[in-house]
This record gives sequence, C-alpha cells and structure tokens, in this order.
Amino acid sequence: MESNYPVDPKTLNDKGTKGVMSSVAGLGFLGVEALLGIPVVGTVISAGLIGLGAIGLLGKTKTDKISGTVLGAAGIAGFATLFLPGLSHSLLSLGGIGLLGYGLFNLVGFIRGLKKKK
Repeated sequence: MESNYPVDPKTLNDKGTKGVMSSVAGLGFLGVEALLGIPVVGTVISAGLIGLGAIGLLGKTKTDKISGTVLGAAGIAGFATLFLPGLSHSLLSLGGIGLLGYGLFNLVGFIRGLKKKK
C-alpha cells in the first residue's frame, strides 16, 4: 500500500544528493588509498585533504561541515600510513566501500522515487 503514495520532493532530493555525494566520496577514498602507496604523492595528497577538510569545517552549512570532517579524516588516515600502514589502508578501504554502499543504496531509493513520481 505504501508504494502507491506520492513521493515527497524533499525526500527525493535528499536521497539523490546523499547518493551522489556518498558514492563519489567512496570512490575518492578508494582512489586515495591506492595512491598512498607512492611515497611523495601520498604525503602531498594527505596534506591537501587535511587542508580541504579544515576549509570545509569552517563552512556555514551542515553539508560543508560533514564534507570537511570526511576529508580531514581521510587526510589523517593518509598521514597515518607513515606509522601504521596496515591499519590505515584497512580503514580507508572499509570507509570507501561503506560510503560507496551507502551511496548506491540512496541512489536506488532515488531512482525508485522517480519511478513512483511518474
């Protein structure tokens, strides 16, 4: 019975935004994790992520702050590969897979909502 109700545009918008942002962040985490094996490049990328995370934390919206936190955490995990390489690579891989899964889940909900809207 619930599938016959119209879809709230705000909910649909939220699912689409979360889906795209989480999927891109998950792919980004996996990409960063792969690049951290290159010594100088990994350090530069980690420093850049920490810088972008700090800028995001200074943002005004909730989305800016969440994005800043995620970027900062990825940068810190990247620097941690210098001291604890196994743990850092595992955390980045698991974080990337988790974000990718969450993003795909939201994208599926978004697509279902679009179909209900028609």
